[in-house]
Amino acid sequence: MILKSLTLFFKSQLKMAASLHFEVENGGIETIDETIAEEIKELNQELEAAELEIVKQQIRAFKPIYEKRKKVIKKIPKFWSQVLTKHIPQHLANDDDSVVQHIDDITVERDENSLENFKIVLSFSKNEYFKNKELVKEFIVDADGQRKIKSTPIDWFDGRDYTKKRKADEEDDDQSFIKWFSEENADDSSSWELGKNFRDDIYHQALMIYMAEYDDEDDEEEGINQDFDEEESEEEEEVPTKRAKHN
Repeated sequence: MILKSLTLFFKSQLKMAASLHFEVENGGIETIDETIAEEIKELNQELEAAELEIVKQQIRAFKPIYEKRKKVIKKIPKFWSQVLTKHIPQHLANDDDSVVQHIDDITVERDENSLENFKIVLSFSKNEYFKNKELVKEFIVDADGQRKIKSTPIDWFDGRDYTKKRKADEEDDDQSFIKWFSEENADDSSSWELGKNFRDDIYHQALMIYMAEYDDEDDEEEGINQDFDEEESEEEEEVPTKRAKHN
């Protein structure tokens, strides 16, 4: 995080200087020598290349760890549904809750040659909603900088597609995670935001999110036990007092 902040700071400073002129204290404009400006531009490019290389190294380093994690997760019933419910409850419609219970695995694949591109893969156990064993949502930025989204069409069983808009619950439909996963609206910035959230937070920090849920339950149970102990202690203090009055 510190490295990223420093990189962004230096990049902003170099971009500011690379404009060939800047304002000085007396309100005038001082022109930068073109040779210096070119050197600054090259340094800025080197910084960007270094930042990309760091991200690539992270991707390579995380891969074997994710594989080890997958083996651990398989031992935890409904792991991913608990992670999603904890981290993005606002994106889960009522009907989504039943579907995400069937998520066996989630993977995020990154393209080292084009770091903006990534895909999210949801693997499902057999369920009563759709026939797909996998749903894939791919985020792509092409050579021209155009955004594209590709999603697996969901092969719903008859009468099970709850994502179809109904006036009575249109608002709920808009919050459906499964509906979002099957959409291909590349112009929707919130769709990209959720996709990146999935890539950088939900997938990468899944164990931390799960353990936070576990710790919350422990804290709640500890609070209940503490309240019970305090009540017991108060009752024990009251008994001798009553006996003293009797005597």
